[in-house]
Amino acid sequence: MGKIQVEMRMDRQGAMQFFSSFSFLGIQVGNKIKLNGNLGEDVEKLAISKGVPNIYGNEMNLSFDNVEPAMNTMKQYDPDYGGTKLSLSSEEMSRYTKIGLIIACEYCCGVTSIVFSNARAACGCAHSQAMRGLLTYLIKYHGSEFSDDQLLRELARWKGRYFPKQMMNKVSGQIQSGEYTTDVASLLLDVKLPKYNNSKGKIPLPTSITDLPSMVGGC
Repeated sequence: MGKIQVEMRMDRQGAMQFFSSFSFLGIQVGNKIKLNGNLGEDVEKLAISKGVPNIYGNEMNLSFDNVEPAMNTMKQYDPDYGGTKLSLSSEEMSRYTKIGLIIACEYCCGVTSIVFSNARAACGCAHSQAMRGLLTYLIKYHGSEFSDDQLLRELARWKGRYFPKQMMNKVSGQIQSGEYTTDVASLLLDVKLPKYNNSKGKIPLPTSITDLPSMVGGC
C-alpha cells in the first residue's frame, strides 16, 4: 500500500498550511519519492520531478510540468538580470553565493557554477537566471524552512527538468559508481536507495562535496 504523510508548514504570511505527500510504487507527489528497485525507472523518478513544488510552488504559480512558464517566473528574481529585485542581508547573500558556487547549467553553457565568488552571475542563460532567481526567492522568503542542502535540491530538481536526458544519465552513472557530484547528491537527500547491481558507496551530503565537474528552455 502507499503511504500518506501529512505535514504542517508555516507560510510567509504566517498562515498554517497542510499538505499531503503520497508515494506508491515510486510515484512522486510533492517531494516524496519511493523507489521500486528498477534502476532505469528509479532514475527517471529521481531526475525528473513532477507536479507542484511544496512550500513555494503555489505561491509562485510554478509546476514542474510547465517548465518554460516556470523559468520565466523564476528568472524575474535573478539579482543580475531579473526585473524584480529582492534585497538579501549579508548572511543571506553568503548562503546564496555558497550554494550558487556548487551547481551549474553546464549542459547549456559549459560553466562550472551559476555565480562567481563575488556573487555575480557566471552565466546569462535562461536556465541559470531561473536557478539564481529561485534561490534568491527561497532564501528571502523561506530561508528558515530550507537547509542549504535542501535549497540545492530544489535547484537540482529544476535542472533535471531543463536537461532531462543528461541528468538521467548522470544520476544513473553516479548511483552505479558511488561517486557523487553536488547536484545528484542533493536529489538523493532523504531517499532510501534500493540495492542495485553494480552500485556502491554511501551518498554524501551535497554541500560536503568540494569537486564540481567541469534542454528545455533557451540559452
